[in-house]
Order: sequence, then C-alpha cells, then structure tokens
Amino acid sequence: MSQSLRLVVFDSPIGWIGISHRNLVIERVRIGHTSKEDVCATFRADQIGPSAPDKRERSLIKTFERYLTGEPTDFLSFEIANEDMTAFQKSVVEACRRIPAGDTISYGGLAAKVGRPGAARAVGTVMRKNAFPIIVPCHRVVAASGLGGFTGPQGVSTKVQLQAVEKTGVAS
Repeated sequence: MSQSLRLVVFDSPIGWIGISHRNLVIERVRIGHTSKEDVCATFRADQIGPSAPDKRERSLIKTFERYLTGEPTDFLSFEIANEDMTAFQKSVVEACRRIPAGDTISYGGLAAKVGRPGAARAVGTVMRKNAFPIIVPCHRVVAASGLGGFTGPQGVSTKVQLQAVEKTGVAS
C-alpha cells in the first residue's frame, strides 16, 4: 500500500522551507522562499497542501531548525526518494552527502571522488537539479573559480547563508 504524500512547511532563518515525503522518505525539499504561499506553490504539481505536522514531522522540522542554528546535524539517516536517479546521479548525491559540514569541494573534485574525473559539468547538473537541498548539501560544492551557482528563489545568497551557518552558526 502506497503512503500518501505529505507536505510540511515552516519558517526559518533562510526563509520558508517545504518538505514533501511519503512516510518520511523525502520526495522534495524547497528552501529560501519569502512566504508560506510561495513555498507551497512549488509543490502544486504534486497536488498537495501543507499538513499539520505530526510527531515525526515535528522531529524532522526540529532537525532542520537545529542545523540552521549551527548545531552539528547528521542528515545521512534521512532517506531520500532516489529511484528515478541514474547510477551516476546516485553516486554524486551520496558522495555529496558525505562532505563534512563546513567543508567545500569543487565540482571537479566531487567528480573525481565518484571515479569520473573530467565530469565536473555533469556533477554541476546533478547539483543544479538537487531536489533535497540541505539533506544533500549541494551548497558545499563550489566552482573551481569560486562560489558557483545555486538554484532557488534567493540564488547564491542562500548558498552563502548555508555555508555561514556551518562555519559560524549564524545565517549571514
């Protein structure tokens, strides 16, 4: 029996966050929105609305809140829906998940880690399409020449905020 898709939405220091899941298997995470309505609109294709958080969802929210105050937080235990990913995409996502908080790696460095040196652009594409920001910390992956991009309503400023949280405990 398939679990129904649920959506939890909450405000944070980096803007509104929405997390859709089936029985806590994360389907999508959206961050950095200016309002509850804006983040909810990004989930319209799923035809779901926000739910009043149950006990497990409140725990999920608390984990994000702890992370955003600079508390060391392990997101490796969070299961993500990755069945639609290729083997390469899965390897990049899993390698990204293992980048320590506060550290960064270049797209090329991440490509080398997954045994595909020279595939920096392909890694960049995987990171650009990341459906699980923070859980899959794409903000820790940077261009060889500097910061690189970040997909989301606030763009690179969200990437900078997340890096600041990990280094200083404060969103810049």
